[in-house]
Amino acid sequence: MWAAVAAAVGILVLRKPWALLTPQLWAEDGSVHLNDVDAWGARAFLIPYRGYLHLLPRLIAWFAPHVADVAHWPGIYNSAALVVTACLFARMASPRLNLPGKPWMTLAFVLIPHSGEVFLNITNLHWLADIFLVQQFLINRPATTLQRVGDHLALILAGLSDPCALVFLPLFVWRAWHDRDRDSVGMLVVVALCAGIQGYFLRSTGLHYDGPMQPFHLLRLLSVMGSRLVVWPFLGRHATSSLPAFSQALIGTAVVLVIVVWALRRDPRRPVRARILAAWALLAIGCLFRIRPDTWTVGLDNLSFAEPYFYATRLLLVWVVILEFSGPMRRVAWLARACCLIGVCLELPYYQQPAPTNYHWASHCDPIRRGVPAKIPILPDGWILQYPGRPPQK
Repeated sequence: MWAAVAAAVGILVLRKPWALLTPQLWAEDGSVHLNDVDAWGARAFLIPYRGYLHLLPRLIAWFAPHVADVAHWPGIYNSAALVVTACLFARMASPRLNLPGKPWMTLAFVLIPHSGEVFLNITNLHWLADIFLVQQFLINRPATTLQRVGDHLALILAGLSDPCALVFLPLFVWRAWHDRDRDSVGMLVVVALCAGIQGYFLRSTGLHYDGPMQPFHLLRLLSVMGSRLVVWPFLGRHATSSLPAFSQALIGTAVVLVIVVWALRRDPRRPVRARILAAWALLAIGCLFRIRPDTWTVGLDNLSFAEPYFYATRLLLVWVVILEFSGPMRRVAWLARACCLIGVCLELPYYQQPAPTNYHWASHCDPIRRGVPAKIPILPDGWILQYPGRPPQK
């Protein structure tokens, strides 16, 4: 298991070595988290962005200026994101997380087809933090006070980094009702508090869509889900560009239905599969409600657009397939292994993310050091950090 954790970390670094060797800010790393912490300090923890709090990235952005010069902040941001991700992988190795096929589930974090956008930046770190919530839902009761404190700390950090405490709240309600022990109730209380806080900010700031509201379009919704959750992971990205929308909708719907029906069959592993499926369904519904892919135009329906919203749902669906690797039916086990292997092999030519433009952050960041307004180029290409400057100290 620990070999799988080490391999996952190594594969992640090999995928985006430039994020650590020539680190640069990514999108909201600078325009939101750096700017807000620079202007407000620790008070930025209570400033919502996109309607909710972002505790983990705010903590990292607040930590960086206390330990290093501004020239090193991108390196601290990306390194901290790597540490959090490594902790997520290491959590899979806990004996309390009793899941079959854990090494493969750990490797799935980095081997499933994905754009790499969720990794090694603090902007998208909350998508990985969501998996901490899933792990806490699946994990066995703590045996020591230290484990109990660690559980609650993980819930707080993840629950206050995006709205998934609201999304996954029904899971913890069910666990508290089912287990009826003080630890399950304690976890429910923590998640409910985080959900209440995030719900308050979502209600007060409101949910806003980038485009005008449009009528519901079922085929477009199913085609996007089919391409992101089934066709790309198991048939490769070429299939997503060559198959028509109707075919992707049909394939995606059929495969998901087969996975769900088969996973809910009666056998000793049914409770584990059902819990992961429940987490997958709630997260998928929450993400689809947030981004409304049924309203996307054809030009926006590509694998990179809104990719972070599909990463965790894709991972959880693949976890359900991985659970069949060691199942009692050999034909099904070999079919599940073959599907995952084909998906990995088809993605290999695209696996290492090419190094982007190096904007030489250290040569542009002196205005931040002096606290004067500046426009600084950062990643992704075309993104400009509008640094507003720092008010004079009295």
